[in-house]
Amino acid sequence: MLRNVRIYSAIWLLCALSLFGTQRVQAQAVTAEAYVHAIGGWNLVEVKSTAGEVMGFWGIPRVAVEVGNIRRLWFEVTQDDDWSVYAFEPVAIQARVQNLLVDGASRDSMSFLMYQEFLAADTAVNQDIDGGVDGLVVKGFISGDPLTEAAGSLDDPDTMINILADVGYPVAPDLSGLLVDGTAGASVGMNPATKQTLDCLRSFQNACGDCVCIKVEGPMTPSPWTVIETELEDGRLRCEFSRTEHHQYWQFGEDPDNACVDCTAGSAENPILYDVVVDYTEIWADEEQCPDAPLFH
Repeated sequence: MLRNVRIYSAIWLLCALSLFGTQRVQAQAVTAEAYVHAIGGWNLVEVKSTAGEVMGFWGIPRVAVEVGNIRRLWFEVTQDDDWSVYAFEPVAIQARVQNLLVDGASRDSMSFLMYQEFLAADTAVNQDIDGGVDGLVVKGFISGDPLTEAAGSLDDPDTMINILADVGYPVAPDLSGLLVDGTAGASVGMNPATKQTLDCLRSFQNACGDCVCIKVEGPMTPSPWTVIETELEDGRLRCEFSRTEHHQYWQFGEDPDNACVDCTAGSAENPILYDVVVDYTEIWADEEQCPDAPLFH
């Protein structure tokens, strides 16, 4: 029985990562398996239910974030087809994933999400520090924040958002500006144009507003896990896992990180291929041997 799991390097136990991009001609089109949408300095990872319906988007920053900023976001589709947005800390990723599984998220979707966390640009930066930023997000700020209306009244709230982010205020760098833009005094929870973009992304449409790059992931082929088992002096087991994952993807839209130029790369017929070497370390108590695969993969 698992008594204790200690994360050694980072969330999802990141130790090493190797990317090698190549292209080759495919005999037939690759089937889309998952979607990541780059918007406003963040990646919104699509989360599907076991029935194949979009439950929402998990937000991972591509820009630098500080302890005290909003560092993870969950955009949840509500029963009336609206959106509720929640902020949470990286230390809560594991619990959030488990909650989504209980709520009906597919395991394939969660595996892809954990892979995106593995690749996250800010993976090793203060992920183990709990900044206490958690709760409902309204117009880009934690619900009840007195600065919300002031930001919403600005013609361009990005400067204010960036200054607040730099001092560790609970905002999402770049993305809070998109959520609060033009909402002062309004009864809506986010900028209407941003809501329209989220609705569009949920419906799998190809053109979803300006400055959104859509990355489509094809099927992934992993090698078997290799396991190195070490008994520690206190009787626990250190289990070191490693495998190579063979990925393929293509993308289209506009690059939000590069002046909104065309981000098209690869295609379903000619996807970009790359390998990722994934290493995990888990510490187990009251077990005689390591499992065949890591717990969170």
